[in-house]
Amino acid sequence: MHAHAGEPTARLPIPATVSIYDSLGGPDLRNPLRTDIAQCSLWSGGPAGTLLPQGSDQPAFPRPGVHGAIGAGWNSACRALYGLAQGSVFRDGAFARATVYGERMGSYTAPDGSRVAFGHERRVYSAGAGFAQPDGSFISLDVTRAERRGTLYGGSQIDSRYFDATSVQMRGLRILEHPHLQSLRFSASYTDVDRLNDNFTCRPLVGAATLARFDRKALAADLALDGRMDRLAWTFVLFLRSDQRDATRYQGPLLAPQSPVIAGGRVTSYGASLDGRYDLGSGRRVLAGARLDLVSAGLGGIDETGYATPGFGATPTARQLFAATYGYAGGGSASEANLGGMLRLEQDIAADGRLYAGIRRVVRTADPRERYFISFTPQAGGTLNPGPIHRTWIGNPGLKPEQHHLAEVGFGWRSGGWELVARAYGDRVADFILWDRTRGQPGVLRADNVGIFRNVDAAIAGLEAKVRYRFASGIWLGADGWLTYGQNLTDDRPIGQIPAAEAQLRAGWVSQAIEIETRLRLVATQDRVDGNFRAGSGVDGTGLVGSEQRTPGFATLDAALTWKSRPNVRLTIGVENILDTAYREHIERTDIDDPFTYAPTATGRSVYLRGLVCF
Repeated sequence: MHAHAGEPTARLPIPATVSIYDSLGGPDLRNPLRTDIAQCSLWSGGPAGTLLPQGSDQPAFPRPGVHGAIGAGWNSACRALYGLAQGSVFRDGAFARATVYGERMGSYTAPDGSRVAFGHERRVYSAGAGFAQPDGSFISLDVTRAERRGTLYGGSQIDSRYFDATSVQMRGLRILEHPHLQSLRFSASYTDVDRLNDNFTCRPLVGAATLARFDRKALAADLALDGRMDRLAWTFVLFLRSDQRDATRYQGPLLAPQSPVIAGGRVTSYGASLDGRYDLGSGRRVLAGARLDLVSAGLGGIDETGYATPGFGATPTARQLFAATYGYAGGGSASEANLGGMLRLEQDIAADGRLYAGIRRVVRTADPRERYFISFTPQAGGTLNPGPIHRTWIGNPGLKPEQHHLAEVGFGWRSGGWELVARAYGDRVADFILWDRTRGQPGVLRADNVGIFRNVDAAIAGLEAKVRYRFASGIWLGADGWLTYGQNLTDDRPIGQIPAAEAQLRAGWVSQAIEIETRLRLVATQDRVDGNFRAGSGVDGTGLVGSEQRTPGFATLDAALTWKSRPNVRLTIGVENILDTAYREHIERTDIDDPFTYAPTATGRSVYLRGLVCF
């Protein structure tokens, strides 16, 4: 739901866990970007990736005066170089700010001797301006341009020649002088993404020349009203979301149109939510909320023709492929009315602790890729006969929305040198949207291993915990742990791309001028996999065999030393994977929009340097 105005503040924020899996996030966000794993393992940067580098998001408005930051870094593993410069000025109620960021990464040799194709060059430019008043009211406009060139994907058959995104964001807040209405907030953003993939610019051509163009336009807008009446605080929000995608694949010597990847797909949702928090006294409160989403989806090019596959002939239209795969007889359009809600009880423990328990119903509609993605590739010989691997991928315009029913309990507590946090959750999902393979399942007409999307029932559960103890001498010890479970209840098999059990043991020392941190990361073998095309989706590993596609467990040791010569200067030297362990992450982080996933061996021992100066 949404944050509330007037939230009581403790002396320090209530400690909380950091999730490594979000069952509510959809295919692009279930495994969020992690900054605690090796730099060259961060397979990120797609439409769901951040435009600005991690940690450089701008606040609502800058501090008064003139301020800035300059940072730079280097990593030996993938020859990474990056630099950041930020500046802002805020005087007489007006402000302006700007950010420039550059990044370059290259391929690397893994500890097992394999050469991993990886890397890109990235540039980000951002500028903004606005006005702010002493009471906190403000209005701002920010424009960001992000450019990536030459993105290589280890194990894939195709790379990204360029991946550019232009974003415009407006935000505002008006403090209201009213006994029951506190503030009016709004935010609106528009992002235009252009992408080109091919198999010949960054690598020697193998097979037919292939090029794919992707265009995506995303719009998000929110208007929120915050209010309070005695013990009740509430927020009412009107929102709009629009996701439009168009993509085409070209193939052959003349790069003629070969397949409609997404022929003008669109998913738009709008609606309202109402959240409330009622103070019961004695540090106890109840939170409740409801949300209504009205969804409209359509595919403008469902009958688009003019495509041909070399050696096969005319490529079927999206309508023909939907009908042959699912028996779908519609026109590609759909409408939904999705209702969600939440109920949560909280109990404060002293000033810096809290217990909570709650339930949520969250409904996620299928995105344009799940509904409309087409990647038509006949089998070898130009036929559609069944085979061990089929590279055709067909979206499903008849998908139902995911219905998540999540229950969670947890606590966060801090006292003296101790900090303890834990969270447990269970999510029963009706109509979970699963990436799968055609085997003649109910609602599927073919059995030739074509990639599809279908609805199944699922159960997802997780446990997260963190403990820290800080001695008066500045030494601190800590541990973090995660357990995640996912099961496809309809087919009685694991859900793919679920993180393995993981623990991190940490120790460090902090003084006025020096910070030292060490970390031992322990990741268990993930043998609950969906790794076989014949029996499942094959999304874990190569998919050619079943039991052999489990991801072996591993342990890595990292250490870092930070020198704070002045309060505004930080210089860090660190070593990742000190033991030079050969390992691979189970979670695949490529953003290639390909039906296959690849998990190459991660980087070995690497040294990194980072510096940041603020003024």
